[in-house]
Amino acid sequence: MLTDLCQLGTDETAAPAAVFPSASPTASPNWRSLDYLAHGNPRQRAAHALLTAGLWDELAAHCTDMALVSTLTIGLDRPGSDLDILCQHPDPAAFAASLAALPNATLLNKDRWQASDKGDNVWLLERTFPGCDKRAAGKNGASWSVELYVTPAPIETLNGWRHLTLMAALLQRFGEPFYREVRRLRLDEGLKGEAAMCTLLGLAGDPYQALLTLEGKDLATVIWQTNPACSLPVARQASAPVSPPGAQLDPAARPRTAPYFATGCPQPTTTENPNPLS
Repeated sequence: MLTDLCQLGTDETAAPAAVFPSASPTASPNWRSLDYLAHGNPRQRAAHALLTAGLWDELAAHCTDMALVSTLTIGLDRPGSDLDILCQHPDPAAFAASLAALPNATLLNKDRWQASDKGDNVWLLERTFPGCDKRAAGKNGASWSVELYVTPAPIETLNGWRHLTLMAALLQRFGEPFYREVRRLRLDEGLKGEAAMCTLLGLAGDPYQALLTLEGKDLATVIWQTNPACSLPVARQASAPVSPPGAQLDPAARPRTAPYFATGCPQPTTTENPNPLS
């Protein structure tokens, strides 16, 4: 069954717009599926071609669960953005060691996986792959940096999944004008997706924590509007958000420097950091 899609934004070259899985009153977007990427913009289609050429299935054969949580999934990636994949595995260290030891010719590329222990039983594996669909990818998609975040924790408890789900819901809630403003902040000012949305919605403080205050809220009570006194749209809420209790966080989401697992992350800067763990 194909994923139900949302489509937002238009491309200056008349190419297909970005798409992402839609939410419903009873279900959040499904980041485990890749089928929607084949119907998206050129970079989404290029990522789909790479991941479905063998890489995704090879990883899935060894993992309990997987999800792609890059900003590419909601059309907010920048040139050079990584493909970030959450991988649930009962023994992250053993899995990382097995991937790092693979022969050079395995998994589409001559390079090896580079593994690093991030603590709290979380391992990061990094590798660069050539694009499989260069016509769709264009110059910026000739190669892809793939980062695996391996943990025994359920992937839906990790901040990579939680942040992406909230960002998709906000895009679905406010539509294309909001999407254009977030992209402007991403491309022109170098903000992370979380920081860009928090700026527009007037959510102060650490954006990775501030965004999570919207979890469990009725987003219909969040009103985004243009403030004539300034150049940036602002938002208001019908009631003050409440931070989720710390007991809901998996150990992999303890305060760290990685937004995909952390709630205590650096303040946003105007420079995009390609490595979410640094």
